[in-house]
Amino acid sequence: MLPPRHYGAPYFDVDRRASSANALNMLPFSTEFPLKPASSRAAFVAEVIAWLQGTSYSTVLALGAEAELDGENAHLRSPTGEELRLRELRDGDDWSAVGFRHDFPDEEGRLWRTEGVLKRSAGVGAQELVRLRTQCFARTPGAHLESPRKPYLVKSLLKNGWGGNDNLLSISDQPFWLKENKKSLETAKAITLGEATRWLPILYISASDNNRWILNRREIEKLAYDLGGVAHVVVEPNRAFSLRLRNESDGRNVYGGTLGLSAPGAGIVKRYYLRWQMQGGKDLSVAVRAAASSMRSQMPAFGWDWTELQEQALRAHREREKKRLTAAENERLYLEEIENLQDKIGELERQISAHADVNVGRSDSDFEEEGFARQLGPEIYLGEISDRLRFAAKMTLDIADQIGLDGRTKSILGRVVERLRVAPALSELSRDLERATKDPRRVASELVSLLRQHGYVEKSHNKHIRLEAAEGFDGLEPLTIPTTPSENRGLINLRKQIERAIGINRLTN
Repeated sequence: MLPPRHYGAPYFDVDRRASSANALNMLPFSTEFPLKPASSRAAFVAEVIAWLQGTSYSTVLALGAEAELDGENAHLRSPTGEELRLRELRDGDDWSAVGFRHDFPDEEGRLWRTEGVLKRSAGVGAQELVRLRTQCFARTPGAHLESPRKPYLVKSLLKNGWGGNDNLLSISDQPFWLKENKKSLETAKAITLGEATRWLPILYISASDNNRWILNRREIEKLAYDLGGVAHVVVEPNRAFSLRLRNESDGRNVYGGTLGLSAPGAGIVKRYYLRWQMQGGKDLSVAVRAAASSMRSQMPAFGWDWTELQEQALRAHREREKKRLTAAENERLYLEEIENLQDKIGELERQISAHADVNVGRSDSDFEEEGFARQLGPEIYLGEISDRLRFAAKMTLDIADQIGLDGRTKSILGRVVERLRVAPALSELSRDLERATKDPRRVASELVSLLRQHGYVEKSHNKHIRLEAAEGFDGLEPLTIPTTPSENRGLINLRKQIERAIGINRLTN
């Protein structure tokens, strides 16, 4: 029996290759983001109660047991072994943190654990900070583990208006549609450079045309819904916006329909577009959801997890009540602290095991396009290597009979040509070259600025500008750019000469 959607099991599609019957634990799902100031400690507890009461499997709150959660330390247990713990940390007469841990044992020998801690005024601007984590680990040998998903509690917090501000963006499960204005351009630049948010990564969707994207509006809205509380989804309005953003960000932005995953403090670290592994919007959505969730789960934690809340609460209770505690009560508190430390050690061991299980023996990335790019050197545009491999396959098929190519190889190469899409960045580069060679008075400065972003460096500047391949861009032919204006025919010839020199004139066929 797998816990239903409300619990968080099967909220995201997962990579089944990461599952292992022998693994001690899977990588946990975790997220952390600011919330609006809570009206009371009871308001957060009420959200937890509503979440569990909305499930079809939980029985730990049966028969009005939620009344027992009013104290600083509560522990409920159902006959099936399901447990709910609640802990509050007080600061004088007021509370400073409240958290819960929910354990649900299923019939397949697994334990699904969800925990969350709300820490007061830990976010920017007196906002609260919530940290939530879900794990799945084995209770019996051979249990088939599943990668944990986002718990429905995250969705309900956002639905009920708890979402706070994450620097330039608000925590939401709706896409953020940029507009054609200066403020949106500044926001897009900050996203590209990693300066827009602190708590959540950003999935940036560039435009392939005016109000057109690789994903349709329904797919974008579904993506934002699924990633609410995990990552922001930001959508740019049109290609003209992309061009302005490119100038503002020194070419570090994504464009031409490409999706970019931006990490706080780092900027765009991953790019996605339709290609061999992702043939449609559904494949692309699955890939970016998994990547965003993985990135958020592995980001540094600033809030508290359950064991840290336990440690702080136990210590505070012992200090506050030390003059009134009996020897037996003191001993019980020390035993609770020891148990909590053992729990913390167990959590760390499971995390180490999970990282090892996921990373050891995973060489498949070496055969992906990004793996090729890492091994073969930098690309002059995103997807260049796959485009050239596709071209090589097509040329080989054209002379297949002359070289006596076998049927199986012809079949494989035919699939490469048919299924390997031409990268959208190629047509974007072609359009950029056409645009840069339109104005004879600005052709030199426009071309130099463009080609610097695609593998060239400037070597000399007299009557002509000489550009040569930058380090790692072997095979790019030297280019000579005239500094004096030229007639229209000369500009067209110059553009075609550049296309031949960088070898893109035949890749779109």
